[in-house]
Amino acid sequence: MQERRIWFSILALGVLLQILAAVFMPLGLDAHVHSTYVSDKIADGDSTLDWGHLRIDGSNQSIAEEIPADDKWFVWHEIIEVWFQIFGISLMSLHILSLVLSFSALGVVYYCTRKLWGEQNAIALTAILSIYSPLVRSTGRLYQESIVILCATIILYSIVKILRKENHKFWHFTCLIFLASILSIKGLPAKYALYLYLPILSLEIYRPKYRPVSKPTLLAIIAIITSVLVWIRLDKIPSDLLVILPITVFVSGIIYLYIGVLLFSTNSKERNLESDYLSLLSQLVFAGLCGYITMLFLVEMNTLEATREVVQDRFRYIYRYVTVLAVPLWWSQMAKQKKPALKLEGNKNRSVMSIMIALMIIINSYILTLDRGIEELGEELYEEIEDGENILYIADPPLAMHRLYTLQITTDPGHDRNITAYWADEDIDWSSILVENQISWVIMTDDTANYLDDKWTIFETQTSHEVYHLTE
Repeated sequence: MQERRIWFSILALGVLLQILAAVFMPLGLDAHVHSTYVSDKIADGDSTLDWGHLRIDGSNQSIAEEIPADDKWFVWHEIIEVWFQIFGISLMSLHILSLVLSFSALGVVYYCTRKLWGEQNAIALTAILSIYSPLVRSTGRLYQESIVILCATIILYSIVKILRKENHKFWHFTCLIFLASILSIKGLPAKYALYLYLPILSLEIYRPKYRPVSKPTLLAIIAIITSVLVWIRLDKIPSDLLVILPITVFVSGIIYLYIGVLLFSTNSKERNLESDYLSLLSQLVFAGLCGYITMLFLVEMNTLEATREVVQDRFRYIYRYVTVLAVPLWWSQMAKQKKPALKLEGNKNRSVMSIMIALMIIINSYILTLDRGIEELGEELYEEIEDGENILYIADPPLAMHRLYTLQITTDPGHDRNITAYWADEDIDWSSILVENQISWVIMTDDTANYLDDKWTIFETQTSHEVYHLTE
């Protein structure tokens, strides 16, 4: 009973942290981009970005042109669209959506874990996930991790039901649907779900006895998958892969998963069909994610013509993709033993568990203080900017266009004010852009050379940006 109260206390704290994250943290750059796609579709029936490409491909300024979504992220965009249609287009609406998705994910994890592995395992795992820092951050930023964990948990639940031969046809169909949903949410073709479904289908046809692979074999699989993905995207294997891949494996596997999730696992040596399958599945997904993350780093280096250090710094939170493995990794432990895998009493790693829980709470408290930056600036500009006035945003290239789109949902949520925003690299002379694009507002970062004359007056803002308005 005492242990149950402790887990409920941690869960209550986690729920509070999730709420605080939704209230105080700024939405993520990707959340703004997807919201812009959806709000544009609501406005004119076409899901597009009106201010130009997100990926600048070495350019030093943007070109305002419509970039269609082409049905990518279909499921994710449909969720946001339904939400907008009911609750309106606003930052507050998006924060509430993020909180609802996070609570739904925790609810699904609790329900499925309880049905398979018992009440104590369920409340303990749900409590840990509620304070797991990447997921708290996901709630505050409206990242996709919460809904991906929700879908992945249902897929895993379906797989266990198939292994147990319980109404397997229904669970096969469920598995395929949610596999396609995850791919669509991440912007990948949903048809690839058929290929990912084949190992699950094999459980029904051949009943193979899968077993987890050794660590050297896993590293070899990671290297092969990474090389294939990088070659497909870049037609070459850059030497930076030899540095980025080990870092990715270490940060994703050791920091995000082992230290962040499994450090205090009892790690039973027992094994069975279910634990072996879940362990192998976790290994293969981990290998695929490591390859995908490494490939994304290298693609951004090539696109932005930036150094490895710059790209790894700007995209350092991309390792969060592996958080989807928190549930299968713990379920593989739960499947090994009849007694609870997550327990406090009699756990020799209890002190480590206490330290890690305290550390996650400290990290969560820190991330709640993140600056809202250009999102807050957009809210300030909303009352001041006139219909038809254009904006020039001066910043360094990495993620510049992503940041530019954080202005749209605050300055022109209905896409009816005829406002266009442009970006230019801080290292170029951007004075000619002012006339060419009839710029009325200029937003600059700290290190930008100022080419404005006395026709421009400074706009007082609570953010760290320098903002100027054309007065004549």
